[in-house]
Amino acid sequence: MTKHSMNTHTSSSEVSSRPNTNIIENSSPFITNHKLNGHNFLQWSQSVFIYIYGRGKDEYLTGEVYIPAATEPKYQTWKIENHMVMSWLINSMTTEVGENFLLYKIAKEIWDTAYETYSSSENTFELFEIETRLHDLRQGELSVSQYFNALTRCWQQLDMFEIHSRKCPSDFALYKKIVEQNRTFKFLLGLNKDLDKVRGQIMGIKPLPTIGKPFLKFKEKRVEGS
Repeated sequence: MTKHSMNTHTSSSEVSSRPNTNIIENSSPFITNHKLNGHNFLQWSQSVFIYIYGRGKDEYLTGEVYIPAATEPKYQTWKIENHMVMSWLINSMTTEVGENFLLYKIAKEIWDTAYETYSSSENTFELFEIETRLHDLRQGELSVSQYFNALTRCWQQLDMFEIHSRKCPSDFALYKKIVEQNRTFKFLLGLNKDLDKVRGQIMGIKPLPTIGKPFLKFKEKRVEGS
């Protein structure tokens, strides 16, 4: 999953002379279930950015919005919308974290400071937590669909930590193939014993199919047996 940039950009986006009252009146200050707690920056930033981008206000995070002088007619609109985005950000944090940002004046400053303070490509605590969940995950009482979805959520979270640059297309293709193969193995190994027959059929396919095909195969068998 591609992470968005948080670097400062040259201001370019113009502010209308009137605020978008529909967005202001119909928006809730609570925009995500991923409250920033100091250990979940990647999930928080992704979910918050999606929401704010969907509201057409992402330029307040990237710095592309034009900040008018206090004497300009558009200043009041910028001030209202800037504070709206600030409230979205602070209300998407835990109380302990959010209190650190109450005196900030610009939404981008909150966004950038949160990035500098809480983001870390070497966040071993969060990585360890995800890897532990993934290691222990088995189908058990879950349906095949529920088990597959739980695995997929863990893999998506791990993908957000992926920062290595693979400039050579062949290297990237090989890396992706290895990751897909390992994920297929994980899916198959965690299935219940009563699915051994279908698991054996899939393991006999050369080359081993990517993760989506075994999942569909098991769903088909479930339908046939129901």
